[in-house]
Amino acid sequence: MGGLIFLLATGLWFAFCVFLARKIPGWIGAKRFGLVLGVVIFPVLLVAPVVDEIIGMRQFEQLCKERAVVRVSPEAAQVTSAKISTSPVVNLAGYWIEIQSQTVVYLNAETGRPFYSYESLITKGGRVARIALMGGTHSCTAKNIVETSNQLNLEKLLEQGKKS
Repeated sequence: MGGLIFLLATGLWFAFCVFLARKIPGWIGAKRFGLVLGVVIFPVLLVAPVVDEIIGMRQFEQLCKERAVVRVSPEAAQVTSAKISTSPVVNLAGYWIEIQSQTVVYLNAETGRPFYSYESLITKGGRVARIALMGGTHSCTAKNIVETSNQLNLEKLLEQGKKS
């Protein structure tokens, strides 16, 4: 079924590119060179979704390497109880594709100071894929979240935080 949907979407995109390649020269008033301009426009439109996805996802992967990390304070070993604080999901500006971020911070329940945090990033792919609902959802978080939270015994700290 997925293959049929992909073929249908590809066929529709091909037809849309043919339509635009024929119409754009007339819309911009280039009737004299319309055929040549249409021949140039068609392959550009045809590969646009692929280029869009490649550029956008490269930016997303780079951002994941930079920001999807665990941050542990030097005072984390002295924490005896904790509370969790989750920031709202925010859109990050300045990227080719829409990328959203959410930060999770663990606070020392006694002092209110953060001692452990990580950021998760989410995207729905390139602009064209997002419109066509073909990209799905991609997300990333730090690879060592589980190990670090186990080392700090965060579950126990959160239970202690609920008691206080």
